[in-house]
Amino acid sequence: MSRSLTVDEICQLLLALLSSGYPTIDKVARLLHSSPRSLQRRLRQEEITYTELVSRCRFKEAQRLLTESEDAVQDIAARLGYADPSSFGRAFLRWTGTSPRHYRRQQPGFHDD
Repeated sequence: MSRSLTVDEICQLLLALLSSGYPTIDKVARLLHSSPRSLQRRLRQEEITYTELVSRCRFKEAQRLLTESEDAVQDIAARLGYADPSSFGRAFLRWTGTSPRHYRRQQPGFHDD
């Protein structure tokens, strides 16, 4: 990496890649002109693993999409790189203790047309 990227910048790259499936650390490192080992070291400095970073980025984006868009939950799951919407549902339940649909219904301004 020519300069030290922030975790948020790496997250933005991850989000751009997620719709085509789970981005491997090798692919992300290559796009950052780095080695996987250097990327791992960089993340270790921030006290996060690659897997934790992907999960954090997915969670933040899921919250944003469920709050700000009317996209179907299965479309959000695909956009976040989940091959199966039920996998997304289980991950979201783990993150929040509630389902994506229930989370969305709890948001201010939600309209159940």
